[in-house]
Amino acid sequence: MKDNQPLGLKKAITFSLTAISLLLILVLGAGEIGCRVVMWWKHGVPGKSYGIYQSDAELGAVHRPHSYNSNSVMNNYGLRNVEDVPDKKHPGSTRVYCSGGSTTFCYNLYTEEAWPSVTQALLRKESGHERDEILNGGEICFSIGHEFALAKRLIPALKPDVVVLFTGVNEGMMGDQFATLSPTKLDELLANKSWGNPPTNLDQARFWKRNSALVRLWDYYGKKLFEKQATAEFRNQDVLTPPAGAPSMHPYVMLNLEHTLKAYVEFIRANGAVPVVLRFGDSGNMDWYTEHGIRKWREKAVAVARSLNVEVCDVAAVMESRSDRKDCFITSGVHVTKLGAEVMAAEIAKTLLKLSPASKQP
Repeated sequence: MKDNQPLGLKKAITFSLTAISLLLILVLGAGEIGCRVVMWWKHGVPGKSYGIYQSDAELGAVHRPHSYNSNSVMNNYGLRNVEDVPDKKHPGSTRVYCSGGSTTFCYNLYTEEAWPSVTQALLRKESGHERDEILNGGEICFSIGHEFALAKRLIPALKPDVVVLFTGVNEGMMGDQFATLSPTKLDELLANKSWGNPPTNLDQARFWKRNSALVRLWDYYGKKLFEKQATAEFRNQDVLTPPAGAPSMHPYVMLNLEHTLKAYVEFIRANGAVPVVLRFGDSGNMDWYTEHGIRKWREKAVAVARSLNVEVCDVAAVMESRSDRKDCFITSGVHVTKLGAEVMAAEIAKTLLKLSPASKQP
């Protein structure tokens, strides 16, 4: 009998582990199904499926056409617009493609509240602009290399009249992403003068982030339970500038922005569109993130634009003149609130109306 005990114990352990594993799979499966049912019940859009990302070999991940999530709707081109893009532009209308990262996408706002949607609503109130389209091509975490690569696919197909560039926000993130892949990657790219390369290791490129409602629920809500202390520690740091060796400060980052933006502008013009660069605003926080990073990249983009005689829409000046400037941005300092989107849209609409053909003016 004693000789049979180890074998019996092994079987019992195997059975228990298998039962636990199956139970866990059933619980997770039920949770996944439950989350998707709730999402459809609360946010479902007929003809669209839940989950806005799909894998992309060149960019890591891009928006999936005809999809939705808790606050976003993607159209037939994977753009963040309620309306689909028709095969042919409405006669006499102006089509505008808005390029950028999360600050163009406006992840903290509903689709209708994002500044491209608000700009469209404002323009459609103007005589001769009732059919104008403002297409939101913003994608979270996208740097200038991502923006340009995506534009090469979409601009020839969409044939916009104007392309609005909200760029110079995620260049440091791009540096960090390349450094994660290899400590020498930025040095190699600089030595080879290889510009406009989009890193593919984006957060939304993760398989489970793209395909699991439970993982998204954890990322967006569960993690916040553990972030308070880390955030407080970050805000209390005395260091106002990043170390010299930080990937975001690598010389490749600024040079890549300059060269890629020039190539992007040339591409826009070659496709018959008018480029517009935004001098975007911020909440006014004087920390390294804005003072030694984003603001420098913003001004580099503006300098490149002016050197190429590109129209610059100076939203920053408008924001800086407002007494409620801080109310126009969330805690990131650069993503607009609903109020900020309205202020921004009003200024962009003025620029777009100025660029419209004289025949369309009242």
